[in-house]
Formats: sequence, C-alpha cells, structure tokens
Amino acid sequence: MAILDVLEPQLVRLRARYAKTPLPRFFAWWGGELLSFLPASWRAALDEGRESLLLHVADGQLVLRRESPRGATEFGQIDLSQEVDVQRSDYQRQRARVEEPQLRQFFCVPSTRMLRRTLSLPAAAEDNLRQVLAFEMDRQTPFKADQVYYDCIVRGRDASGRQLQVELVVMPRAAFDQEVAPAAQLGIPLDGVDCWADASHGVRLGVNLLPAERRSRRSNQRLWINLGLALLAVVLALGVMARTVTNRGQALANMTTEVEAAQNEAKQVAVLRKTLEETIDSANFLTQKKRSVMTAVELLKDLTERLPDSTYLERLNVTEDGRVELQGLSDKSEGLIAELQKSKVLGDAAFQGVVQPDPRVKKDRFNLVAQLKPRDLSVAKAAPANGENKPATGESKPAAGEKATTGDKPGAAEKPAAATPVSKEGGSHAPAARK
Repeated sequence: MAILDVLEPQLVRLRARYAKTPLPRFFAWWGGELLSFLPASWRAALDEGRESLLLHVADGQLVLRRESPRGATEFGQIDLSQEVDVQRSDYQRQRARVEEPQLRQFFCVPSTRMLRRTLSLPAAAEDNLRQVLAFEMDRQTPFKADQVYYDCIVRGRDASGRQLQVELVVMPRAAFDQEVAPAAQLGIPLDGVDCWADASHGVRLGVNLLPAERRSRRSNQRLWINLGLALLAVVLALGVMARTVTNRGQALANMTTEVEAAQNEAKQVAVLRKTLEETIDSANFLTQKKRSVMTAVELLKDLTERLPDSTYLERLNVTEDGRVELQGLSDKSEGLIAELQKSKVLGDAAFQGVVQPDPRVKKDRFNLVAQLKPRDLSVAKAAPANGENKPATGESKPAAGEKATTGDKPGAAEKPAAATPVSKEGGSHAPAARK
C-alpha cells in the first residue's frame, strides 16, 4: 500500500494531463457506440461491475441507494435508533444482497453542509492543483487548509487554453466527522465521501473529500485479472513468435537440405554428362581416327602394286604419326622413289641413309621412309556400299606378301622368301610380305 501512496501524486498528474487531451471524450463516445451493439443482457452485466452503494442519513435512517449507470435506486434503510449490533447486522444483511464483492461505497452529505467556490486558475496549475488550492485556501475561504477536507472539479477551460475553471468543494473537518459518524460506528469501509448534486434523483457531485489514508484498501481483482490476462497475452504472443521463428528456421533448414541434395544430384548429373561426352568424344575420335588413317591392308596392297617384283622387304614399320619405314633389297632401287610418288597411300618418300650393294644376293640394300596420306573419307564410305552388292567370284587377287609363281619365269621358285615384319612403333611383327 505504501507504494500506491507514493505513486498517487504521479497518477494524479497523469490523469490531469490525460484529461487535457481529446482522448477521454473520444473513448467515451466510442465505448458508448460499441456498447449499443451489445445485447441488453450483456450491457446489464457490464453495468453491474460499475455499480456503487451510496449511503446518507435522512430522518434518523441510514438510507442505502444502489447506483448504476442508469441511475440510483433506493436499496434499503437502517434505523439508527437501534443498537449498534442490530444496525451492523442489518447492514450486513443488506450488503449480502449485492453479489459484487468489490462494490464501492460512498457516503453522501447534503450540499448545504459544503462550501463551494468557483475559481479561475492558470492552466499551468493543473499538474499540482491540490497544492495550489491548499495555498489559496485561506484567501478563498474562511478556513485554513489543515482545518478542512477539500476536493475540486475542473469544470472547463477558456478558449485560449490558458485558464482553468475549477470548482472547489470544502467541508470543515469537525462537521465532516460528525456526518460520517453513523457509517464509522458500523465499521463500513468507505471509498469516498461525496455530496449530493440532486438528492431527490440520487445524483452526486463527483468529488471525494475522504482523505486517502482513511479510504478503503481494496484489492482490485479486476485489475490483477486484467494484468494477468495481459501478461498471458504477451507470453502467448512471444510463444507464437518464437514458434513461428522456429518453424521458419526448420523450414529454412529443410529447404537448405533439399537444395544441397538437388545441387549434389545436379553435380552428379553434370559429372555423368561430362563423362558421357568424353566417352562419346573418345569413341568418335577412335572412329574418326580409324576412318581417316590408311589400314595395313591398303598399305600392303599399295606396296604390292608399286614395288617391282625384284624387290623384297625385310622390315616394314608404321609409327603412330603415320611414318612408314621400309627396309629391304632391290636391284632397281633407283626407281623406287618414282614409283612410290605415284602412290595414293604414301607420300614424301625418301631414302634414309645410303643405298649399299649386297654382294651376297647381288642387290642393293635400302632404307626408305614415307608418310601415310590421310584417307579420303568419301571414298572409304562409298567402298563398303559398292562391295556389298558385288557378286563373289572364284578368282582372287594374290594377297600382299605372297610371291606369284608362273611357269614362264625360270628360276622363280628359287627366289627366297623375305620376312616382312609390320609393327606399331617396334611392336609385334606381321607375317612376311614378298613381291
């Protein structure tokens, strides 16, 4: 409670500043419009929370009135001539009829017992209005500030907003204690002391002369419930936001995993595509190479046609770059270059080294080099097509490397067979070829 007492001046200043703004009128209008849309039963239930119990003394009776936004109605009476215990029990019975546990109770005194003055004060005094009124008390009333209980109501402001119209309500403390004595002896906790603006209709002025230390200390359950609900709403909102962030993070993680998996699959596809392209390129290279390079059969056929019958090959070597090396014996070595220059298979024929005579066989030993010519692909493609429809015959041309024997040439059978090895860079040797 001490904390509330400390905060009370600050709350008063905040209320004063809030009252200067148009917000109170706007919220009052807005709230009324919203309430008009609610069913009558709901509006009645909401009005119960704003009810108050008004007490005042009239003709020796303590009259109780039930105040609501719709007005004040008489609720009951307690005879003050009875014993105090009887009065207290009557009050408890009357109070039990109201189910609202936080029902506020105000004691109202006749307006004739009050001193009311209307003052014009600077607008700057609104933040500390009670202190200003206490300072002005002895000038505006015949009492000092410590002799009275007082309160005020801001009735309005001038057009310029520089002056306040304040109604000061003052009651001497002795008269005040005398008026509230019936309620005090019954132990009725009062929330305030007001005066009647219209006693016949139960309309009170709206001031509170009861000092703060004498007011009923109530635990505002609705305030705590509202604060608890607000705190719960904040916690739920934070939970929802945290859950949303977690879900987004999980979704991002899942999406990242899927993207990485897709990237890995794409990389694998790219690797497979590259491997396939390399494989196709290698196959095409080999096929192209095979088509563009003269075969060994074509080379042997050409050599068989170009070399004279008196020429023998002892060694035939073909390198990867198409270089053809020929080594053999011939008695017409001077004409070999001219014959090979007519070849469609070999080109750039030239002797390598010096042609040396071999007295043993009476022939010239030669070393000759040449270069394979590129194959004509158009001819190579057309040749199989022409050969497919060509009928087979019983005649065949002697294979390269075989010696044709005839009876017309004496001593033909006496010619030795020369071994002609064929290799790729000194690799395996082919069977001997003899012309």
